[in-house]
Amino acid sequence: MRDSITRRGVLAGAGAGAIGTSLSGCLGMLDDDSIGVSSKEFSEQFILANISQELLEADGHETEDSTGLGGTMANFEALRNEEVGLYWEYTGTAWLNILEHEEPIDDSEELYQQVAAEYEDDFGIEWLEPAPFNNTYVIVSNDDWVDETGVSDLEELSEHAQAGNTDFSVGMNPEIEDREDGWAGLPDTYEFEESADDIETVNMDLGLAVQAVDEGEVDVAFAFETDAEIERYDLEVIDDTRNHFVIYNPAPNVRQDVLTEDIRESFNSVTPELDAETIRELNGRVSIDGDDPGNVAHDFLETNGHI
Repeated sequence: MRDSITRRGVLAGAGAGAIGTSLSGCLGMLDDDSIGVSSKEFSEQFILANISQELLEADGHETEDSTGLGGTMANFEALRNEEVGLYWEYTGTAWLNILEHEEPIDDSEELYQQVAAEYEDDFGIEWLEPAPFNNTYVIVSNDDWVDETGVSDLEELSEHAQAGNTDFSVGMNPEIEDREDGWAGLPDTYEFEESADDIETVNMDLGLAVQAVDEGEVDVAFAFETDAEIERYDLEVIDDTRNHFVIYNPAPNVRQDVLTEDIRESFNSVTPELDAETIRELNGRVSIDGDDPGNVAHDFLETNGHI
């Protein structure tokens, strides 16, 4: 069953899986002493790029700002073509969209190691240590629905639906509805295929889904795990116990001819501190409070003793 909601809104975070092909024509080859730092075009990436510039400059390196360069391929090609020296990529995006593997890997460490090895061999690009946060899809609900149904993970949601309780609604955008790693494949992973057609799916911008749950427009909804509004509205994440959703851990990607030991040490000391709670807080300061990403990055590094 399918319904539709149309509301005006802007998605603050485009999600790790967003690809995009635009490439700025104004990038040139960098000066020998300058390290270009680029990013994709959403709040989380702006923060990560500013963290990178602050760390590099604290270690005495000059930087060139290419924040907001474009989508995945724009940043990857700029890095490979020596137009920038560093940007942050997500493991799932690299595996599926750049390396073009069809089968996902459901173990985060194995995925990281495979991606890192192929990048080094194929492109001369090194993946530094990944951050623990995972910008993947999640399904969220409010406390009342969780308490009423007893559903806290997707196996329990499957049992709930199989018991004939299909009178609930799920918010998502059309892409997620059709993706095997989204809604389309979820009933197969969690074995509720016979019940899935009776569950109402509501078409909405993913950037509005969390608010829609809070306002009671839908019972549960897809969101990005690092969406700051999950905590703002105090929503519950319905745990993906069977690893249905693709893993998107971010890590700095650095050309090997740019990488030095001090860069490696600086970044590897910071990334372990970027867990889900921390990045949601940082994202919220930018996308909800309107703070400048540079100030947010500076405060994070200063608070944690990195600058």
